[in-house]
Amino acid sequence: MLDNHLVSWGLLGAFVLFLIYTLIVVLEEKQSFVDSAKSYTLKQYTFKIPSWWGLTEETADLVCWKRLDTRYDWEARLEFQDHLDSKISIEEDFKNRIEDLKMVFDLDSSDILMPSDFKDRIEVQEGNLELVRIEGTATQDGTERCYLDAFLIRDHKRKNTLFATSLSSVLNGLVEGPYFEEMMLKLSWDPFDASKT
Repeated sequence: MLDNHLVSWGLLGAFVLFLIYTLIVVLEEKQSFVDSAKSYTLKQYTFKIPSWWGLTEETADLVCWKRLDTRYDWEARLEFQDHLDSKISIEEDFKNRIEDLKMVFDLDSSDILMPSDFKDRIEVQEGNLELVRIEGTATQDGTERCYLDAFLIRDHKRKNTLFATSLSSVLNGLVEGPYFEEMMLKLSWDPFDASKT
């Protein structure tokens, strides 16, 4: 009986040490992101991305990243389109894109930001950019539980769109999600540099 208690306490101690180690790694990773973020430019947008993200696909209009140093079930995608459907609102366009992904969000754990929520950005104030965002847990294709953070950006000056997503399992979204959010909220926009189009 004493051996059973020692084994149980040993397992509990090992689990607590693992949690402490994980916390230290996550805290160091946040500082590492600030210290070693890389710039990445897609068309007129420039992003700061974590150094540990690895490119898995890169074309003129699509970029995908995954963590290649872990087995996290996570992927970030930037999809650029050279047209803007001005016949429908950005909200309707965004809703259609989310439906195309076959996502049904948990309303109690989702955060939706409308264009008015981004009015502090100078590009939005001047009418050049329009943004919407949804973030939260969802069910994909009726069965798969996941975490999605998605942005749709309309560039009214250049008449094009950028659809950005971070899709992962529920737990992995909490790991990479904050870096994706930081990347998107701190993006810079250059309306003049023709070499980026």
